[in-house]
Amino acid sequence: MHPTFQTAAQNEYQRTASQLVTSKDSAVALKKSYERYDNLIAKAIDESSIKPACKAGCAFCCHYKVEVRAHEIFLIKDFISKTFSAEKIQVVLAEAEANAAIIRTLTPEQHLTTNLKCALLQDNQCSIYPVRPFRCRNFHSTDASACEQSHNDPDDMEISTGMIEDVAMIADAHTQGFEAAAEQTGRDASVYDFTTALLEAFNEPNTLKRYQRGKKTFQTAIEVN
Repeated sequence: MHPTFQTAAQNEYQRTASQLVTSKDSAVALKKSYERYDNLIAKAIDESSIKPACKAGCAFCCHYKVEVRAHEIFLIKDFISKTFSAEKIQVVLAEAEANAAIIRTLTPEQHLTTNLKCALLQDNQCSIYPVRPFRCRNFHSTDASACEQSHNDPDDMEISTGMIEDVAMIADAHTQGFEAAAEQTGRDASVYDFTTALLEAFNEPNTLKRYQRGKKTFQTAIEVN
């Protein structure tokens, strides 16, 4: 294991575990983890001679398959409930339902090569950017033209969009540190499809209770093996 990876993972594990032991509210710990993550990634990018090509309005990656943990979904639901109008929520959920209907017909392999615009992508901007999940935060590219090419030809898995090795390593380590702490303190460690989990969180009132009790949170959402 690379020393940088090990240090980043251990640091995040220790901080998160301490916060989760003293608080039942995983949302607080996750928000703080996101803040630490953003600071680490900003520093890594600043120190790198290679820079990401990502910028506001470039949203090719917002059509990809996204996997999440339950605590990420609840933070997103809370953000949506507090900041979106009732009408806007209904529009988002309707688009999510349409996406879910397609997703449920796909194998995991087919889902990887099927472009579906995220229901939370609006005017090529992420409408939940402050609380976007780790999977979305971790993705970056050094070649925007390759991202466009991959989007236009999703079946071609050989297209490389490029990455900054140190940034990717720190991002992955931080994420794994948080998830290990969450699992160690009794939180649901299952990985879910983003769209179907978000819908169940809005449609099924008992999901949060199951999560708080350390049970499997989602019963109808697609679980990723």
